[in-house]
Amino acid sequence: MRFALIFASGLMALSLVACQQNPEKAEKKAEVAICENLAAVGDAVENVQALTPTSTVGDAVKAQKSLFKAITNLEKSEDALEKARVRDLRDQLKAFNADVEKVSKQKKLTLEQAAQELRTKAQPLIAARQRALAEVDCIEEPATKP
Repeated sequence: MRFALIFASGLMALSLVACQQNPEKAEKKAEVAICENLAAVGDAVENVQALTPTSTVGDAVKAQKSLFKAITNLEKSEDALEKARVRDLRDQLKAFNADVEKVSKQKKLTLEQAAQELRTKAQPLIAARQRALAEVDCIEEPATKP
């Protein structure tokens, strides 16, 4: 029992480290989900628009439920992307703060040397901020419906 608990904890730690090591991959996965869910919302809206006076109440309820589900999934994927981006930004800020701490202990560095070193160390933080502000770019596929 104890071995299983330790083993499971180890696996969880490894998975957390893996997620932290590649934030761009997590963001890309969330962006793909957003694009897929946006397409699903579009399909659901088309189903609502396709209702006619001869459609049944059951057809309308089915279209409404489909649209509700699609929008709910879209909101979840947007939340996942936001959390991934904020987590990445926070992790990069922690790393930069550690770098500032190291540089501030090097009393023989000139201000110019310290600034140069910190400019280099700030690049991952700047990149994380740019990713956090980036819009999701969904490439629209050509319509397959005539």
